[in-house]
Amino acid sequence: MVLLPLYWQEVRGESAVRAGLLLAPQGIGALLSRPLAGGLSDELGARWVAFTGFAIVGVASVPFALATTTTNQWFLMAALLVRGFGIAAVSIPLSAAAFIGLRREEIPGAGIITRIAQQVGGAFGVAVLAVILDAALRNRGANSGPAEAFDQAFWWAVGFTAVALMLSLALPGRTPSPIPKAT
Repeated sequence: MVLLPLYWQEVRGESAVRAGLLLAPQGIGALLSRPLAGGLSDELGARWVAFTGFAIVGVASVPFALATTTTNQWFLMAALLVRGFGIAAVSIPLSAAAFIGLRREEIPGAGIITRIAQQVGGAFGVAVLAVILDAALRNRGANSGPAEAFDQAFWWAVGFTAVALMLSLALPGRTPSPIPKAT
């Protein structure tokens, strides 16, 4: 998320407000996939829903890695809609997987730990991508603009998504529902 508003502002010359509005399709995509991701996580397990979500996020990020100053804005917004769909498809099974097998009294502690891990991981990811973008902006040639630097940073984001895609295979598959005890 750190690259997207900066891309709209620095490469496309949009105002901060307009850049924020141009990100709306990603939120809409996330909203649309939430009910589907929850049901599929229950049916298929966290592993395959998260794997598919990461694949969608990675593929939908590629257009930004290839974008120029003249890439069609509607095309990029459509990519954001798809990207948002994938993001929610990742976040729901990851959150649910954190609570599998816990006793009732362990759930509040797991919730806190999960939230802290998300915050620290997100901050770390933002910092890494910001450093990559900064280095790309500083090292660009005389004939290249900021679009090429952003392309490089977006390729790194796609690469990180590919790593997450592989790591998602370590998530639990479908967990069988407990069999009710006969009374």
